[in-house]
Amino acid sequence: MELTKEQIQEIDNRLKKDGIKYWDLRIELLDHVVSDVESRIENGEEFEKSVTNSFIALGWNGNLKHLNKKGWQNTNDKYRREHFKGILNYFKSLKNIFLFVVSVSMLFYLSNTLTFKVFKNMCVILFSLPIILIVFLYIKQFSKKYKKSVNLDYGSFYLTLSYMILPGVLSIINSQQEFTQEIIWIVVLSVHFLSIYSGYKVYKNAITRVENMRKQLLS
Repeated sequence: MELTKEQIQEIDNRLKKDGIKYWDLRIELLDHVVSDVESRIENGEEFEKSVTNSFIALGWNGNLKHLNKKGWQNTNDKYRREHFKGILNYFKSLKNIFLFVVSVSMLFYLSNTLTFKVFKNMCVILFSLPIILIVFLYIKQFSKKYKKSVNLDYGSFYLTLSYMILPGVLSIINSQQEFTQEIIWIVVLSVHFLSIYSGYKVYKNAITRVENMRKQLLS
């Protein structure tokens, strides 16, 4: 037996009332609860009782807030795997390997050709350049008027992950010899752009998931 739109909306309202604030997490739970309730009704339960029993099966103890944390953890695990896999997949292409080797070789060449000050300033500029892309993506995301989304939260997190970690590395290298600083800068830039490359793919996947869920919600 299929539930009516009014019954599905009632379940959605109850999920929201019981602590599931992220709408994309709520859609995933809604699909599960609707299927479970339909199965229970076919076995002879009344709608209200079947909803209550379905919530109890989810671990309801006055609310479902514990599922928020579980949903965050599961989403983070998924995006972390995607981010790591994206970096590994980059090196499965001979073209990408060639581009990576050429880029690193060019940085080594410039470190030996330019003065340390000029090379360091150039590295700072290169490190900062992806911010332009990130700002553009965030403006575009804001224009879409998405509601609070756990998928977008973690998509954004892995897009900017290297900006959260690598500045800490750079802040402690000033006491090192210039040659050592140059090597560290080359390593940092290599890791940074690999992370941005994979993070961008993760972010785009998050946007796609959110768009699909939003279409499902509006259908």
